[in-house]
Amino acid sequence: MASASAWQPLPVVEYLPPAAQKAAQNYRFLMSTLINRIFQLPVFIHLLAVIVVSFLVGYGILKYVDRYTNHNQAVYVPDVRGLQIEDATPFLEQNSLRYTIVDSIYTKEKTPGAIVELMPEANSKVKKNRILSITINAKTEETAPIPEVADLSLRQAYSDVKALGFKYVDMKYVSGEYYNLTVGIEYEGMLVGSGTRMPLSAKLILVLQDGNITPLDTEGAGEEKKEPVKSDGSWFE
Repeated sequence: MASASAWQPLPVVEYLPPAAQKAAQNYRFLMSTLINRIFQLPVFIHLLAVIVVSFLVGYGILKYVDRYTNHNQAVYVPDVRGLQIEDATPFLEQNSLRYTIVDSIYTKEKTPGAIVELMPEANSKVKKNRILSITINAKTEETAPIPEVADLSLRQAYSDVKALGFKYVDMKYVSGEYYNLTVGIEYEGMLVGSGTRMPLSAKLILVLQDGNITPLDTEGAGEEKKEPVKSDGSWFE
């Protein structure tokens, strides 16, 4: 009689009825056939190709955009205000920055030709190859021609002068028949002829009639006629 210690349990064998076994075989066969046919279909192959190509194109575009926009490559805008543009250029190139001059202003407090404004502002963090917009101080003051204002109303004459950019326009009255009718424009005590170019900061005076003279009193009335300034720019001589 065999020892009890030598006894081993019999393996458990799963038993399926013949009908169940046949059904399982048929299921495996059908699934295998279906999968094989799906992969053999041209539509599936085309769809798979479209997905792969779309992924590759999208990946390539993202890489190109990162490179083109210098993603994660930032520099600081150097403070070059007060420098001439030729002196500021090496500092900008050193930081891989470009520039364009977009405007000029005139102020006596700044050196002519010096950079007065940057956009983006100095010390701002920007990407490499960024184009900066620069405003410089003009080397000469901007001028404009004196408009023809004789025989215009005060409102019209004042509007015409201010529309040209002149900053300082005052008024004074002389004897005349019609109230607020413009006689001309005066600068530093002399009438200025129309067309004469003047600095926009020039202090101009509109000379107006005061309406205190009747038609019978007009002969010989009024202030002494002043010689108009020549239109060749001799106003500053």
